[in-house]
Amino acid sequence: MNIQQMKYVVAVANNGSFREAAKKLFITQPSLSNGIRELEEEIGVTLFIRTNKGASLTDEGSTFLEHAEKILTQMEIIENRYQEVTTSERFSISSQHYDFLGEVMGKVIQRFKDQYKNFRVFETTTLKVIEDVKSYHSELGIIYLNSQNQAGIERYLEQANLTYDVIGSFKTHIFLGKNHPLATQKEIQLEHLCCYPQVRFTQEGSNFSYFSEDLIENQEQETVIYTNDRGTLMNLLVETDAYASGSGVVTGFTKKEIRLIPLAESTNNKICVLYQKNKGISTIGQYFMEELKRLF
Repeated sequence: MNIQQMKYVVAVANNGSFREAAKKLFITQPSLSNGIRELEEEIGVTLFIRTNKGASLTDEGSTFLEHAEKILTQMEIIENRYQEVTTSERFSISSQHYDFLGEVMGKVIQRFKDQYKNFRVFETTTLKVIEDVKSYHSELGIIYLNSQNQAGIERYLEQANLTYDVIGSFKTHIFLGKNHPLATQKEIQLEHLCCYPQVRFTQEGSNFSYFSEDLIENQEQETVIYTNDRGTLMNLLVETDAYASGSGVVTGFTKKEIRLIPLAESTNNKICVLYQKNKGISTIGQYFMEELKRLF
């Protein structure tokens, strides 16, 4: 049994046929079929039911697939950890949902476009940001810390062997559509929001408040709208009387449609960049961090 055979099984399971899997793997169908047949003979089980309509996993095949995917995931983590830096290597960051990422990454791409051919910006949940950096899929991760979430997040980072640098700080701002009844306020008190719906980003680990991306808790009497997409959140603010909370650092067209109003008596929040404790930050990563500092 070898890693390549495991990849064959995953490909067939995902594509539903040997023919399509062979195309995706850029190998001939006979090579794929022989590889899986040799694996089945070695372990003494039938992994696929083969028909004219395609291939489906047997019960034993489903169990094998579950174990194979775990092994391949760990292999990918090892490969990402020890890969050599080359001119074709990608630069990847993962982040909570922030409007300013586009401006910073735009400068990074212009500066390094001749050295790097692949760039990735992965906007996701707090937990997945941490996991993405932990598993070496991203070199850097961007989250916020404050007095409410810092202790819990730092415990999780310690377990993940990650550390962070503080890039800048910000006060909590309330995001509103330009026609919202509160849009002309110079400052918003928390009690002013109790009658309006709140838009929040969906997060895993709902039992752990420190994973929340939102800077204020919703009031008991308000409606809550959950989304996992920044564009959808902004559209909801424009089209309804809902509100959201954020950093107040926005760029581009968002400024034209959204009002950013400071929240009175808000805590100080820190924008932080996560990275591996025992791995140096690349030149492109350092440049990204410097541009982010400059923005704040």
